[in-house]
Amino acid sequence: MRKNNFFVYICVKFYKIMKISTFIVVLVIIIGYFFIQSSPANRNEHKNGSMYTAEVKKVIDEKCYGCHSVQGKSQKAKDALIWDSLPNLQKSKMVATLDDIIEVLKDNKMPPEDVIKKYPEMKLLPQEGKILQSWAESRADSLLK
Repeated sequence: MRKNNFFVYICVKFYKIMKISTFIVVLVIIIGYFFIQSSPANRNEHKNGSMYTAEVKKVIDEKCYGCHSVQGKSQKAKDALIWDSLPNLQKSKMVATLDDIIEVLKDNKMPPEDVIKKYPEMKLLPQEGKILQSWAESRADSLLK
């Protein structure tokens, strides 16, 4: 009789362990799904360097990167945007940042007047602003699809 109770005890323990194991597997799958969803929006694009077209990269390098990079001249500019960080943002944050870029370009707020006075060559030409704005609108639209 004792062996029979021991067998039942082992079976009950095994059943509880299996329930816990199943729960853990399901939990890992759910966490993995959310981790993937919150990963950078286009990790492969960043590795390929295709986040920016050559035309966009040229404008960024010539007119924006001096302030909006880790080595940038202005902490305020770095706090607002670091171009190298953009590809690593979560999808929702990237869309919001692209919307901010679009708004700043529409309002002709970049570069700021004091920067243009000091460095007139940094002024965005109308065509350069259009290039960046068109790119930002296109990227934001593609991320929302």
